[in-house]
Amino acid sequence: MNLPQLDTASFDAQLPIALHQCDAQETARALLETRLALAILATPADSADNSPQLQRLEAKLDLSLELALRAHPPQGLRLCNCRIGLESLAWHQQDALPAGSQWLLSLQPGLDSALSLHLPVVIRSCQPQDAGHVLLAQWPALGEAMQQNWERWVFRGHRQQVGKRR
Repeated sequence: MNLPQLDTASFDAQLPIALHQCDAQETARALLETRLALAILATPADSADNSPQLQRLEAKLDLSLELALRAHPPQGLRLCNCRIGLESLAWHQQDALPAGSQWLLSLQPGLDSALSLHLPVVIRSCQPQDAGHVLLAQWPALGEAMQQNWERWVFRGHRQQVGKRR
């Protein structure tokens, strides 16, 4: 399956994705959750302070977060091959969607966590391929702090993918 090249740095993954139609209030609530989730994802994995107390505290917080997230799982997530970029996302799914339609995209950035990101997207193209469709979507400006955290997460995935090719 071929996904289109994106205009920015990107990485390929197989992640749970779902699309929903939401009103402005639901979208605002989802963006708040996403802003907080991106702050977690963008945090450097290798902390300079490796004290045992800090590690225990982080482990307790991680466990609390996972338990809370699993109590309210997002609905309809399906594992999809996708390409995630700085300003757009491409993925393969069965159903066609009209170009220009607006959705709230839910994405779990890892298979081992219930943490989810939610982005308002506009479908830019939908092309038939392999008994399904390849969709390309973009999102509006996310706000400076959220955009910076999104970029850190995408660049981290891009660097990991480049490192695996070597």
